[in-house]
Amino acid sequence: MKAIALLFVIIQARAATPVLTRSYDNGRNGANTTETVFTPALVQSKGLRRVKSLTISDDQRIEATPLYVPNLLIKGKRHNVVFVASMGNHVFAFDADAPQGQDLLWTSTLLGTPLDPAPDPKSGPNATVVDLYGINKLWGILSTPVIDADANQMYIVNWVATSTDRRSHALRLHRIGLGDGIEIGNAQPVLGALKDTAGRPILDSRRKAVTLEPDQKQRSALLLSPLHGPHKTLFIGITGGEVPGDPHGWMVAVDVDTFTQTAAVPTTQQGFGGGIWQGAGGPASDDKGNVYVITGNGGFDTAAGRTVDFNGTTDFAESFIRFNYRRTGPGKGTLRMDDWYIAFRDSTRNHQGDPDYQDQDLGSGAPILPAGTSLLMGAGKDGVLYVLDRNNLGKKIEDVSALKQPPLFATFNGVGLAVSPAKSMDFVLRGREPSQGPPKKTHHQHSSPVYWTSSTGSFVFDWGENESLRAWKVDPSSGSVAFVAKGAEIASRALALDSQSMGGMTGGMISLTSNGLINGIVWTLAPVDGNANKNVVAGAARAYDATAFDPNLNSDGTKRLKLLWDSTKSGVPFTFSKFCPPVVADGKLYVTTYDGRVDVYALNP
Repeated sequence: MKAIALLFVIIQARAATPVLTRSYDNGRNGANTTETVFTPALVQSKGLRRVKSLTISDDQRIEATPLYVPNLLIKGKRHNVVFVASMGNHVFAFDADAPQGQDLLWTSTLLGTPLDPAPDPKSGPNATVVDLYGINKLWGILSTPVIDADANQMYIVNWVATSTDRRSHALRLHRIGLGDGIEIGNAQPVLGALKDTAGRPILDSRRKAVTLEPDQKQRSALLLSPLHGPHKTLFIGITGGEVPGDPHGWMVAVDVDTFTQTAAVPTTQQGFGGGIWQGAGGPASDDKGNVYVITGNGGFDTAAGRTVDFNGTTDFAESFIRFNYRRTGPGKGTLRMDDWYIAFRDSTRNHQGDPDYQDQDLGSGAPILPAGTSLLMGAGKDGVLYVLDRNNLGKKIEDVSALKQPPLFATFNGVGLAVSPAKSMDFVLRGREPSQGPPKKTHHQHSSPVYWTSSTGSFVFDWGENESLRAWKVDPSSGSVAFVAKGAEIASRALALDSQSMGGMTGGMISLTSNGLINGIVWTLAPVDGNANKNVVAGAARAYDATAFDPNLNSDGTKRLKLLWDSTKSGVPFTFSKFCPPVVADGKLYVTTYDGRVDVYALNP
């Protein structure tokens, strides 16, 4: 008994890395730099085993990334707690260290009845009015919640059915206690309406009031800024649409002290779209009240005898945007669009005969604010890495002079883009290799880049569709990025190598752990094969050395990232949750699945 008690004390003392928000911090760097258990040498020599699964009871398709709070007091005892939010509108709290079957600490109150969407046979055999491919059955908590450790609360946005047939729905904001999962107070509606100074609705080019519609998805992870300290603000990004007539994207602000919505700003006012979805990644924030997002498709439309486009005045689709929020009193605040960079206009780009080129969502991935720099980085469906000065985004449209370096393909080996004339972002996309010309495969970036400073320099990592993990060295002062190496493992491999296929979605989801400047490990989740956007497919979890290379080169002569561990060789199958990165904290790897569980891995004895 003394040995067991001593082991418990050691586990409690070691647990020290809370994961309160997606990507570990508000800069969305994706790096946990306080990991002391996992090292490249141990992961390679020992390997990992699945020690248990955290199984939820109401819906198989987990879309939200798990969160983690160590040493949390629940019913008089301390636990290292993993929180799993479900599309069935529950949150489940598990003891990370207790045996499977004895680890469920509580299940939250039902946070409203989830949406059960109607079938849409015109769009496909499995389609619903919400999901083109019918992968998701219920629609509840789609985005990753955020934890307010100071208040011992979690904030959640979800879809709630508002009628008995479960097909009429609205967005709601909730808060629950971390100790018991009980909802605190009443859920609040998430609303948005653009009005003039006299309080009258402002109409868009279709003569329709600019409002936040109840059928708009809320996929982007929630942002709590600051993550610690007084007078926090919650930021909620809302999706838009892709074709004329679709709704506008929105950024919503909520004062946490009073749990009151204080502002809602649309990203487009006259056209459409400009949604904030970011491949489920969250808005990023700094310590000056600034919030950064990347918007998606939208904008151009012909109405009332004129063309509406992203113009830098009313419409900001395909844009990097910096919002500034000022708290003006309890339950009061102002949110304004402070700076921006519009990368390109869909209306002026040449589709080059490629139907997929019409869907070049810049906002398919989330922005990052590399720690210790003034940089802003992000990439979308073009697979192009943009590097900007976050203190001066430039307020330019299709003008590469605003960038810290010439644009390059992040999903390839640093192929620079021939940009001519100077104020143009129209370029010929490429295939899987630079010599292949126009695209034969999609190369979208859905995961956010991961940034880490090591003892040998600063690096950024990414993994695009139909490709492999990439590593780049970054000059933190100039923002210049240089290709270093790539992994040998390809996402959706069979489709990526099939000359008759456009390939598979969604590429790899990544995170990183280190012990400060050393022992960097890149953790990845990727589809083994198949298209994870259209089907439920098998996934693979892998670990790579962040700084050391494999002695063997890749087939194209580039340096190869060293693979330390691969779940496909350990006999543990799981289905891939398409937008959830791995979560690693305190010597455990958490893998979200579409099997109604989060798998927990630890080092082999």
